[in-house]
Parts: sequence; structure tokens; C-alpha cells
Amino acid sequence: MNKPPIEIVYDDRERAEILIKQLSKQTDLRLVRKRLNLGDYQINEWLIERKTLSDFVISLCDGRLFSQVSRLSKSPNNTALLIEGSSRDIAAYGITREAVMGALCSIAINFNMPILRSLSQAESAKILYFCATQLNSWETGVISNGRKPKRHKNRQLFILQSLPQVGPKLAKRLLIHFESIEAVFTAPEEELLKVEGIGQEKARGIRGILTSTNKRGHNQPD
Repeated sequence: MNKPPIEIVYDDRERAEILIKQLSKQTDLRLVRKRLNLGDYQINEWLIERKTLSDFVISLCDGRLFSQVSRLSKSPNNTALLIEGSSRDIAAYGITREAVMGALCSIAINFNMPILRSLSQAESAKILYFCATQLNSWETGVISNGRKPKRHKNRQLFILQSLPQVGPKLAKRLLIHFESIEAVFTAPEEELLKVEGIGQEKARGIRGILTSTNKRGHNQPD
């Protein structure tokens, strides 16, 4: 039985003809072109923003970089930044290597965002392909070394994501804070509010769905 192709969605505004052409050569991929509100590529629950190194430096210099990264990090999806190019591409900008390194460290540490590096569109295509196959392997329960990942935590996160307005990132924060699904389900609103990303409305919504009952009485006909 043939496996279904792995889907990679790419934003219809993305200008990367070589990259897309290289990906289209992979027979186990299916490329979908559509408008993405955030990121340039989506693979399962991951959004990947692609920036050339020159774009990265320009946005760093004009102050847009961290607002862009912040907006991306607030997505309910997992997010990563793919930076493409070499130091030759930014030689004329007069920016120090230390400034670029500092920005990369800030993104990785403060925003908890993985950073992927490539030298060209062709190499970016390979990285996206590797990401897609690795994520697909995890979802199907087999990783590249042939061992199965721990499924218990994945099932816990899947259950938590069924709560109102809880995406992958928030589900992880809930599980880290409360350590068990039972503790999340029994937590009062004030305790839920201690978790980053949960405000009064979201906490009320979670408690509402967990404590709601069928209002139809037992003596009423079905």
C-alpha cells in the first residue's frame, strides 16, 4: 500500500522559484499554494518563516525584526525561522558579526524559536524536505533510527489541544505547569491564569467546557 504524500503548504506571495522547483521534484511530497497569515511554509503543525540573510539584517537594522518574530511566536502553531544566504550577502551593510549573532541568540532563547540555516534556495529546499520527512516520521510513530517516540506525552498534548483556544504551544505550557492532564482539568481559573498565554477569557472558556453539564433533565424525553 502506497503512503500518501507529505503535504507542504507555501504562501502564494513567496518568491523562491528555485526552492519550489526543487521541492516539486520530490515524489513523496504534495505542494499546496495558498495564502498563509503567518510564515512562508507550513508542515503539519509547524510554521516556517524564510528570510534571506540580507532581509534579516535589513529588518534588524530598521527595527522590524523582533516585532515580526514576536507575532510569529504568538501563533498557536510551532514556529521556526529559516535564514538563507552567506556573509557575502551582507558585506555592504556595515553590520558586525556580533550584532547578527546577538539577534539570533535572542530569537532562539527569548522566543524559543529554532533557527535553520542554509546557503541557497536549493539548500533551503533540502532542509524543508528533511523537516517534512522527520515530522511525518514522528506522526506515524517511527523516527529515522527505527525507534518509536514516546507516545504517552503526545496523547496528553493531543487531549489538551481539544480545549478551547489551546494550540500545540499552549498545551505544552499547560502540561509543564500542571504536570498531568488531571491537574489541568481540575485547576481553578486563578491557577490557569498563571500559565503564559492564558487570559481571563480563555481561562473562563476552559473551565466552562470542563464543568458544563447536559442541561436536559433525566425526566425529559430524548
